[in-house]
Amino acid sequence: MTEVVGGPVPAELAVAGPGRVEAEVVVDADIETVFAAATDWPAQARWIPFTRVEVVAGDGRGIGTVVHAFTGIGRIGFLDVFHVVGWEPPHRVDVVHVGRLVRGPGAFRLTERGPERTVMAWSEDLHLPFEALATRIWPVAGPLAGAALTLGLRRFRRYVATRATAAITRR
Repeated sequence: MTEVVGGPVPAELAVAGPGRVEAEVVVDADIETVFAAATDWPAQARWIPFTRVEVVAGDGRGIGTVVHAFTGIGRIGFLDVFHVVGWEPPHRVDVVHVGRLVRGPGAFRLTERGPERTVMAWSEDLHLPFEALATRIWPVAGPLAGAALTLGLRRFRRYVATRATAAITRR
């Protein structure tokens, strides 16, 4: 293992794997609001289906944060463990997934398109489990994974709109 800022991350996982997945969405909110919502790790359960998220190390607001995200129903599912290795608010967060199933670098990138308009792009460059099998099924599995990311980002857009409405109502 090689020490990477944010804890011990195997050096080979910090390099892009062959499983590229990406999606983006336009969110009707300022970039700071979108960044805050995207990096509210426990709240990701509201927009990533069947997922519970908790910060297990660090403060959740920068490099060194370690997050556990369990996706599944009941006890059936998988644990995604990731380290935050890059933090450039409000534009970018880089992570490295080190779990058994989800492994490799990922990122949120935010681009301001106006005072109340932000593009959020989510990408993953995963090292595929069961590599020999995975490379054969990736032509089908990859688009399905991309569709799941797109679904998550559409839910994220609605979540940000709901958060903004709640904030206005509280005033």
